[in-house]
Amino acid sequence: MQPLERHTAHLVPRAEVAARIRALQETLAREEVALAYIDHLTDRLYYAGTIQEGVLLVPAAGEARFYARKSFSRAEQESPLPVEPFPGRRGLAALLEERGVRGARVGLALDVTPAPTYLWLTEKVGAQAVDLALAIRLQKAVKSAWELAQITRAAEQANRVLAAAPELLRPGATELEVSAEIEKRLRLGGHPGTLRIRRPGLELGMIYVVSGAGGLYPTNFDGPDGAEGLYPTAVSGAGRKELAAGETVMIDMVSSYNGYQADTTRLFAVGREVPQEAARAQRFCLDVLARIEAQLKPGANCGAIYRETLAWAQERGLPEGFMGYGENQVKFFGHGVGLDLDGFPILAAKVDLELAENMVIAVEPKAFLTGVGPVGVENTYRITADGCESFCPLEGEIVARV
Repeated sequence: MQPLERHTAHLVPRAEVAARIRALQETLAREEVALAYIDHLTDRLYYAGTIQEGVLLVPAAGEARFYARKSFSRAEQESPLPVEPFPGRRGLAALLEERGVRGARVGLALDVTPAPTYLWLTEKVGAQAVDLALAIRLQKAVKSAWELAQITRAAEQANRVLAAAPELLRPGATELEVSAEIEKRLRLGGHPGTLRIRRPGLELGMIYVVSGAGGLYPTNFDGPDGAEGLYPTAVSGAGRKELAAGETVMIDMVSSYNGYQADTTRLFAVGREVPQEAARAQRFCLDVLARIEAQLKPGANCGAIYRETLAWAQERGLPEGFMGYGENQVKFFGHGVGLDLDGFPILAAKVDLELAENMVIAVEPKAFLTGVGPVGVENTYRITADGCESFCPLEGEIVARV
């Protein structure tokens, strides 16, 4: 079976996969880990070049091999690695025995490894489990030129949609109506319609369109945005609230291209007049963003950036609902994006991690005002050799719908 012609241009290049495997094997050798057992979706995509269901075995030295459950034929055409049919748990146990895994150190991403897999490997197969989660996430944090090109295409989707967004914002339109139109445009621009978050148990819609008090509504998601959503059983996002003059409208979207994501937020006002409280708070958020931008460079410490910026902001006097209204408040200013929306680096007080060239991070200073609604901005940045560059060229000021 030949690769589908329309998919061929989007396959992960063989050289990409080879470089990623080599880097992982260097980690395994350094940590004296005999083998990495990889079965998480975005980790499979990163190291094997396919999202097909299966298990990737990467030895510290020698050939990595992917054992595909479904679809084997697609995994075989999508991955540049050797691919074999998944042999079942007994067969896989026998393969691991042949590789000398019993009693050896086997690497797992324990932040995402299911408990049954852990117990099977340690109790049935007899391996010593070693946590590779941090090493894998740090490796994925630094993007190649090919990965940056995918993120650029993802960001372009958001840039086009946000530039045209004011035409959708009219009094009486619901958040849902605006969201549906934006989602349609994103999908036609190449968005696959799904998002990927590494942390188990979390869901997120591809776009938040929230206005007025809707942006203050409590949610279960680990982000500052409030959102009503359609049901208590669904992910938060646009609800049936109508847009009203004198309120702000926040459009926060995760665009996606070929598996890679970008995160962008812009603020709008319904009507010609921008509420003065919103204008002041938006300027505050833009000043915070500029303060952070100036510190985004190789060698800068993530925790130090957060602590310095928060102290500087507190001295100026925080606007209401800064970084989340009430229980929505979060203690970070930025998060890594790429194959996962919640990757490294993270701008938070206790994250002792230095930025490196070609890391990609979304920074989102926001505030949430009673009687007005959400304010703020979010850009996705690439860390360059001497600073940073934004994937979104659009201005961050409030755009009034005239």
